[in-house]
Formats: sequence, C-alpha cells, structure tokens
Amino acid sequence: MLLRKTVTARVRRSFGLAALAMIALAAPFDVAPQSLPIENIQLRGDRFRGLHYREMTPEQRALLYNVVNSARAVTNTTGNGPFNTLLRSPEVGDLSQQLGNAIRFSSGLSGRLREIATLMAGRAWTSTYEWYAHARYAADEGIPAAVIEALAALRVPDLHSMPVEDALVWRVADELLYTRRVTDATYQEAFEVLGGRRLLSSATIAAYYEYVSMLLNVDRYPLPADAPREAAEAALSLSKPSAAALYRPPAGPVTRRSAIPNEDTDRAIAALGASVNRDEELPRAARDSVRSAVLRQWNRTAPAADDSVAYRFATELLETREVADATFATALDAFGERRLVNLMVLMGHSNIRCAQWALAGADCVL
Repeated sequence: MLLRKTVTARVRRSFGLAALAMIALAAPFDVAPQSLPIENIQLRGDRFRGLHYREMTPEQRALLYNVVNSARAVTNTTGNGPFNTLLRSPEVGDLSQQLGNAIRFSSGLSGRLREIATLMAGRAWTSTYEWYAHARYAADEGIPAAVIEALAALRVPDLHSMPVEDALVWRVADELLYTRRVTDATYQEAFEVLGGRRLLSSATIAAYYEYVSMLLNVDRYPLPADAPREAAEAALSLSKPSAAALYRPPAGPVTRRSAIPNEDTDRAIAALGASVNRDEELPRAARDSVRSAVLRQWNRTAPAADDSVAYRFATELLETREVADATFATALDAFGERRLVNLMVLMGHSNIRCAQWALAGADCVL
C-alpha cells in the first residue's frame, strides 16, 4: 500500500489528474488483487538488460506489481514478455499493459478465438517468444495440433474442418496481417457469425500482438532457461517469411463500412496514445516520422523523403520484422532507452489504429 501511495504521488506530479483518470481506465478488467510476491523477480532481456526488482525505481516497481497482479497474472506471474522493455518507460508501459488487459478481457472472444488471432500475429512477425508462449496457450484452449502446425508452417489450415468461428477469426487475421485490409466477403461473413464486437476484437487483438511482437523482436527477447525442449525447439525453428510473402493484394473488393465501436478498448487505446504523444516523451519530428512509416505500410504509399533515425528504425522494423544491431545502436544513441521504447509504443499504437481503419475498409489516418 505504501508503494502504491508513493507512486501515485509521483504520477500525480508528473501527469496530473487527467493522466490519473486514464490510468484508472483498466480497473474494470482487473481481477481481485492477488498480492503475489515480486521482490525476488529477475526479468529477462537481451538488448534491454533484464532488471531485478531491487534495482527498479518506484514507478518501475508499480508497473511490475500491476502486471503480476492484474487479470494478465492468470498466465503471467513473473513479468515475462515485453514488460522488461516497457519498464524503461514505466508510466507509458503501465498504460500499455492496461490496454492489453482491456483488449483481451473486453473482447467478447473465447480464449480459443483470442489465441488464434494472437498466434497469427506472432507467426507473421516470427516472434519466437510470442509463439513459444501462445502455442501452449492455444493447445490448452483446445486448438488442434494440426491447426497450430499449419500456422507454424505458414500454411492455410483446413478451414472446413474447423469450427466456423475459428475459421473466420483466422480469415480476418490473415487478411489484416498480410493484405492490410479485410475484404467485403470476409467482413460480411464474420459480422454475421461473430457480430460486430467480436469481429472488431479479432482485428484489434491481431494488431495488438503485432505491437507486442515488435517489442519482443527488437529486444531479441530470450526463451526461459527452463523452457520445455520440444516447445523451445518448435519456436526456435520458425522460418521467416520472405519479404514478398509479408504483403499480398486483397483477394476481393474492399468498400467503406461504418466503424465498429468498443467503448472499453477505445478509451484504453486513446489513453495510451495520449501518454506517448507528448514532446517530453518523444520529439514531435520523431512522432511524425513514426506515423509516416506506419502509414506507408498500411496505405501502400511510396517511401517518404525522410532520412531521420526514427523513420529508418520504424521502416526497417516494419519491413523486416527486426532491426539490425547497427540500426538499434544508432536509435539507442539518438533517443536513449526511454524514448526508444516510447517510439516503439507509438508504432504499436499507430498500428492498432490503422487496423481499425482497415476493418472499416479505409486507408489509415493518424
């Protein structure tokens, strides 16, 4: 309780009452506090060194507490995943983890359907840890091994043998991830079967886990040392899609549709965007460059005449799903850890917003 009071005071000074209101957005998605011990947690990392609880600031400890004691803690009690990276910008990172909870637990989707969309995103980005974690969750949710194996091999699963809802979530995620649009035919069928809320959630979850994969891939986040051998080998054996395979034109017409609202996730997305869209978190020129790189991918526009570090970093990550050591070092030198993490958060936030525009059959506007 003392830790929470200390951090709240600091956040109040840094962000004001408006930010506190944004931080409160995720409250409906939290389960009863579990008060799991976090004092001995040693996080993993690679390019972002794994932090131990004892060296964290109060703000970082508060983020770790919120991760381990939130709804996410059903499957994550040690802060695995992107959180070691997000700790470099803890206030922004806290809104990011709240968005993750809002997207996952206000989706209306079953765990099974969530895992299909998540696996699709992790595989499109060849995100080793994402695949390692969620292939196991997918199996626990009853997704057949044959489907998981098809996704791993970048093959179309036998959609006719799958439950119709599973097949439609796969189709929505597949089109969104590889064409950056959802065709009229897929949209109509998915809307009729899933309804608006679950259709929107299928797209949003896929885009959110693209964002998570960005963080993991930039860090080169390692698997746990005690990972089961078979699961680790399956994740490490994933082959990267060719550059040509990462985009294909839509296979049918795409026309404008009304946007589908989800008040809970919309508020959380807006809160994350507001947190990082400030000069002290990331310079305006860098923000503009990041958005330009994201828009180029979703709208298939020509490269911008932008040779900035931010644009080159974002473009390389979006086009290759990773960044070279030299690119990372240059960006780290230019921005420092906190602002470089904020740059990736802005990329992820922009990606989610573009996914919602694509679902509405429109070019992205940021």
